[in-house]
Amino acid sequence: MRRGLAQLSRGAWPTPVHLSIWNELGIVYKYLGNFKAASKFYRLALKHSNICVIGRERDDFLAALYHNLGGLEHARRHFRRGELYARKSLLLRRRTSAPGGVEVAADKVALAAILDGSRKFSESQKLYREALRVYRRVYGTSHREIALILNNLAAMYQQSGRPIQAAKYYQAALGMKRRELGAAHPDVGITMSNLGVFYESEGRQRDAALYFNQALKLFEKSLGKSHPNTRAVKNNLKKMKLNSGNTAFA
Repeated sequence: MRRGLAQLSRGAWPTPVHLSIWNELGIVYKYLGNFKAASKFYRLALKHSNICVIGRERDDFLAALYHNLGGLEHARRHFRRGELYARKSLLLRRRTSAPGGVEVAADKVALAAILDGSRKFSESQKLYREALRVYRRVYGTSHREIALILNNLAAMYQQSGRPIQAAKYYQAALGMKRRELGAAHPDVGITMSNLGVFYESEGRQRDAALYFNQALKLFEKSLGKSHPNTRAVKNNLKKMKLNSGNTAFA
């Protein structure tokens, strides 16, 4: 990877290898919470994709790249821009992949999550259900991708005012993530944090504090204290304590 970037800095013409490196660097920096760097590398790959790849190979690459750009804008809460990228990804993926395949299903899930941010719940629920049928057919009843959909469905039910369904799906997602990923995986912390937000909205501060604190410990250990996920949970705990006037939640 370093050799390829060094060659490019000396004026070498970009190749498909460079596109792959930039895309991978974007993924890494997004995971680390450095959204500015992630955007820089994704856009480098996008800028040079027209001259480096053609035909089916180009469509495959751009489908993956637009998927990642949509995920980055979702993390930034730029839902309108993220929706544009996610729709482009799904359109290209449908050209190159089997309609009932997991690649198309993954793009449907990514688009649905962004639509939730724009409160387009009817379309997002339809996309989640379509993807869920594919994943269960391919993977069975328990898989990390199924857990992700359960978590996202829970968030959608929470936002649309259906707390009973939200609690059910959050708990199912948390149990499945622990089984599939291990108790210390950062994705487990995401559902814990979501449960904290949910229980706080339901007036159950002690339950909320329990999940916030568990998520905070997990994020600090796996992602570090400066990661956006860690900071978000800290801020949620701080706001909850201020609102309740109770310091017992620390």
